[in-house]
Amino acid sequence: MNRISAWRLLRTAAPRRALLTGMLFATAAELSGAALLGVSGWFLTTCAVVTLQANTTWSWMYPSGAVRALALTRTGLRYLERLANHRTLLATQVALRARLARGAAGLTPRQLRGQRDGTLLTLLTADVETVAGLPANAVAPLVAAVMTACLVDALLLWAMPVLGIAELIVWAVGLACARHAHHRARTHLADAADAGAALRTVLLGSRAAFNELRCLDALPQAQRTATSAMAAVESAEWAAARAERHGRLALRLLAALGQAAVLVIALRAAPAQPIAVVVGEVLLVAAGWELLERLPGLMQHLAQARDAAGRLAPLAAAAHPAGQRREAVRSVKTDGLPLIGSPAELTMTVGGPGLVLVTGPNGSGKSTLLGQLAGRVPAPAGTVLLDGTSVHELPASAVAETVTLVEADDWLADDTVAANLLQAAPSADTTALRDALELVGLSALPLATAVGPGGRLLSQGQRRRLATARAVLRRPPILLLDEPVAGLDRPTAEALLAALPEALPETALVIALQEQDLDLLDDTPTTVVRLGRTAERQHNGKRTAEHVRG
Repeated sequence: MNRISAWRLLRTAAPRRALLTGMLFATAAELSGAALLGVSGWFLTTCAVVTLQANTTWSWMYPSGAVRALALTRTGLRYLERLANHRTLLATQVALRARLARGAAGLTPRQLRGQRDGTLLTLLTADVETVAGLPANAVAPLVAAVMTACLVDALLLWAMPVLGIAELIVWAVGLACARHAHHRARTHLADAADAGAALRTVLLGSRAAFNELRCLDALPQAQRTATSAMAAVESAEWAAARAERHGRLALRLLAALGQAAVLVIALRAAPAQPIAVVVGEVLLVAAGWELLERLPGLMQHLAQARDAAGRLAPLAAAAHPAGQRREAVRSVKTDGLPLIGSPAELTMTVGGPGLVLVTGPNGSGKSTLLGQLAGRVPAPAGTVLLDGTSVHELPASAVAETVTLVEADDWLADDTVAANLLQAAPSADTTALRDALELVGLSALPLATAVGPGGRLLSQGQRRRLATARAVLRRPPILLLDEPVAGLDRPTAEALLAALPEALPETALVIALQEQDLDLLDDTPTTVVRLGRTAERQHNGKRTAEHVRG
C-alpha cells in the first residue's frame, strides 16, 4: 500500500493561511499564559516582601495592570485560536472528503472490494476527521509548547546561564522519557489490536458454527478459546495504560526536579537575584513543564493521524480531477488466461449481444474466471483486458460502466427490496422496479419488504434473484452471472434464463452454470467454455476440445 504522511495529506486540503493563523494564535496564547504565571508569582511575592518591610513607596498599580492585561490577552487569544482551528477543521474535512470520494471511484475493482462492510464509510468519516483535526489537536499545541519552552529557557539562560543549562538538560531527559513511554504504549496497543482481531474471529466463527459446536459438545472449548483471547486483549490494553501512566509519572517527577533545581540554583545566587525574581523564574519553569506534560497526548494524536493517513493513502493516490475519467469500454478479452488446475490457457473475447456459457465440475474455477473478468480476483498481468487495457489497471468506475458481476452470494444492503434495486437505478420508478422483480420471478415480493443484514430475511434463491434483478436494472454492456439458478425449481430457472436475453438484447451475457443445469437453456449459446483439465469451446452447436495456447 502506498504511504503518505498526515502532514502531506493535510497540506493538500487545509488552507495554509488558516494553518499559520491557528499556530500563531496558539503560540501567543501559551506565551501569554506563561508570562501571566511568572508575572503573577513575582507580583504576589513582591507584595508580601513590601508589606513585611512596610515600604509605602512601592506602587502595585502597574504590575496589577500587567497581570490583568495578560489574563485578558490569553482569554482572547484562546478564543481566536479555537475559531481559527475550527474553521480549518471544517474546511479541511470538506476538501478531503470531496477529494477522497473522487479517489474511491478511481480504485481498481479488487481494491474497492476490500472497502466493503462500512470500511469506506469509516475512512471518509473517522479517518478524515482524525487527519483534519491534526492542526487543532496536535500541530498548533505542539508548536506553541516548543516555542514557549524555548523562550522560557532563553530567559533563564539570560538571567543565569547555569540555570538555563540545567533546565535544558532536564527538559531533554523529559522528552526522551515521553518518547520512550509513547513507543511502549504503541507497541502494546498494536498487540491489543491483533488480539482484538483474533477475538472477533473466534466470536464470529463460534456464532456461525454454533449449532455444529453444540452437536459436537465443543461449546466449552470454544468458550475457553474466547476467554483466552479476551484475556489477551485486556492484558495488552492494561500494559498500554500502564506504560502511559509510567510516562506521565516520570514527567511529573522530572517537573518537580526541574523546579527544585531552579529554586536551589537561584537561591544560592542570592542576593544577586531578589526572592520575587526567583519565584517568578520557578513559575515560568512550571508553565513550561505544564506544556511538556501534554506531550504524550500530542504524540498519541500524531500517531493516530499517521495511521489514518496510511489508510487513506490508496484513496488519495487514486483521486483524479473531475473531467479526466476514462470513457466506458465495451468489451472484455482474456488473452492467454491460465485455467484453474490445468496447463491449458483460455483466449476469448466478450463483447456485443450474445450468450457465453461457462461450465465445468465443482472446483474447476467458474467463479474464479468470472471474478477475474470483473477485475475482482487477481489474474496474471495482461491476461484480462478491457478495450486493450488490463482490467486491474483501470479505476473501478470505468470497469463498473462496462462489467457487472452478480456473485453466487452477492451483497445486499440491510434495507428494503426497493432500496436495493434503486442502488442500480436511482431514477427508476415503481413500474420499472416491479418489472425487474417479475423478470426474475419475484413479482409476489413487495417492494417494501425488509431483506435484513446481508439479505438474511430472504431465502438463498430470493437473494440470488434480487441481486440479478438489480444487475438487470443497470443494463450493463457485459453482465456476468455466477450460477444464477442454483437452488431454484426447474420452471423458475428456465423462465429466468429465457427472460434474460430478451430483457437485455444489447448485453453480452456470461453465465456460469453447473453441468446438470445446461438443459435449462432454450437458446443456443454463442460460446461455451468448459473448464477442467482441458478447455472445450463450442461455437454454434459444434463442440471442440482443445488446449488453447497450451
